[in-house]
Amino acid sequence: MNACLPLIVLLLALLSAPLAALADENLTDGDCIKCHLDAVKLVQAKGAAHGAMGCQDCHAEHPPLGSDIIPACSLCHAASESSHYALQGCTGCHHPHSPLEMDFSALADVKPACLSCHPEQGKEMTEHPSLHAEQDCNACHSAHGLKEGQFSNCLDCHDGHAPQQTNTDCTLCHKPHSPKEVTYNDELPSAQCAPCHEDVAAMLAKSKRKHAELNCATCHSGEHMAVTSCDDCHGQPHGVMHQKFPNCVDCHLNPHALAE
Repeated sequence: MNACLPLIVLLLALLSAPLAALADENLTDGDCIKCHLDAVKLVQAKGAAHGAMGCQDCHAEHPPLGSDIIPACSLCHAASESSHYALQGCTGCHHPHSPLEMDFSALADVKPACLSCHPEQGKEMTEHPSLHAEQDCNACHSAHGLKEGQFSNCLDCHDGHAPQQTNTDCTLCHKPHSPKEVTYNDELPSAQCAPCHEDVAAMLAKSKRKHAELNCATCHSGEHMAVTSCDDCHGQPHGVMHQKFPNCVDCHLNPHALAE
């Protein structure tokens, strides 16, 4: 029993000493690695700005000498700096050791967090209402970013206008956050228009006129339902007749199947 007395006295002294006196000021990240190798590897590989910090920059204490293990995000990310930083529940989206790898799939409502950093998408959905705008962001975005697998393809939810249509074809005309605003550039192939406008495509296919050689977007420029004036390409070739017959299709009948 007497042999144990020095050890007991030492333990009692340690337990009664102030925590600050017990803290080892010479600890290094190398000491952390001995027990937390996986965490160190993760933050080095995917920690972004966190990867440039030392373990003790965030973890000021370690049991049993202290219980303040996980620091508050607000210590570095003050709510006054950004509306995003004012949100609660940071770890619902961010793991501190890989903060930019965000998985939204388990969250019930992620839209407020998303719009705090992406207000332009929120504005677009508000100005152009659609069924997409009624969904939470995680209905289409399972993870942060635009790499394959981080967002849904159009054809995951929608049938294409034609069997051979691809997701890339969809985005030539439809923007995900304002899908009902159909816009495109002048290089849009007419094959993208034909599935929804079969009668017009059939007329052009039979026509011998030069209109049949043009892309639909040549005359319907920029957005769906736009119609270029005949004067833009042809001027007024019939002189004074245009004063009496200002509407070209009164004589030429149909731009897709021109009459002589």
